[in-house]
Amino acid sequence: MYKNILAAVDGTSHGAGVLDTVASLAGLTGAAVHVIHIRPAQVITDGISGGVFATEEAAEGRQVVEEALAQLRAAGVTAEGEVDEGLREDLAGILVDRAEALGSDLIAVGPGHYSGISALLHSSVSRGVAKSAPVSVLLVRAEA
Repeated sequence: MYKNILAAVDGTSHGAGVLDTVASLAGLTGAAVHVIHIRPAQVITDGISGGVFATEEAAEGRQVVEEALAQLRAAGVTAEGEVDEGLREDLAGILVDRAEALGSDLIAVGPGHYSGISALLHSSVSRGVAKSAPVSVLLVRAEA
């Protein structure tokens, strides 16, 4: 069964659903959990100059991870975590790369939560992970 789970969290109810499910699964299998939060960045230009800018403060990302770790550890799960940064269109690739580097045998993610025009403009991270991951992917839907 699973021994090393990568859990992607984003500070929303989708991330909370991932944590609840991963805590239960890790409790059953004895798996260690590595929590990852990726601070999304965007390329912004003003015609002549520009750059890549994070859309979230570093402290916010760290808080998301620390709260996730506290929840998992309170449930008796061995857990560690990290905050990374990446362009929105690269988030799925970053998750897959980290899972491979960590030797994860399961990646747990929440479903995309864009709707309407936003769904057309932003790629689905969960779909990208499912298509390219060399390990199992668990898509966890948060309760409405």
